[in-house]
Amino acid sequence: MVFAACSFAQGISGGVKAGMNLANQKYTGDGISLDTKVKPGLHAGVFFLILFNEKMGIQPEVLYSMQGAKWDFGGDDAKFKFNYINIPVLFRYNITELISVHAGPQIGILASAKLEDEDGDEEDIKDDFKGMDFGGAFGAEVELPSGLGFGARYIVGLSNIVEDQPDFDEEGKNNTVQLYVKYRVFGGAK
Repeated sequence: MVFAACSFAQGISGGVKAGMNLANQKYTGDGISLDTKVKPGLHAGVFFLILFNEKMGIQPEVLYSMQGAKWDFGGDDAKFKFNYINIPVLFRYNITELISVHAGPQIGILASAKLEDEDGDEEDIKDDFKGMDFGGAFGAEVELPSGLGFGARYIVGLSNIVEDQPDFDEEGKNNTVQLYVKYRVFGGAK
């Protein structure tokens, strides 16, 4: 799809981006009562922008993203520390020369999943979670003529991240707010 879009593109540009995640996870199911809280993390990666005209285009990205949640487990604080390789493919609409909005699907590939207790001891729990996550992303950004930009995005989890268990009916979903800075490295498209 991206290669086909390139043949009709008016402008192609790309660059790097990095920022803060405010991640959380929601768990539901038989007898589940997890009071999860936001876990801060980082994300970083590359973006490409393929404009069809001055207003519309597609913005694919590849991001390394630290996600998960903090939660209270029997009076003890614990953390789910998840790392994903996220690939959003976003439709982008330029409202003005500086301001744009974007929305689209995101696929996440689970790189690691660990449970950290309040003493800092970690346990690998990757086998308990699915290797793929699917979500929807939407947000807005401001990009200056210099190529420096700032943005915010919300990613809502749409798929269950918990591996199926025969005796346990549990569903978990990722939710993340991202605040970021980006810099256009090549191309003149905004």
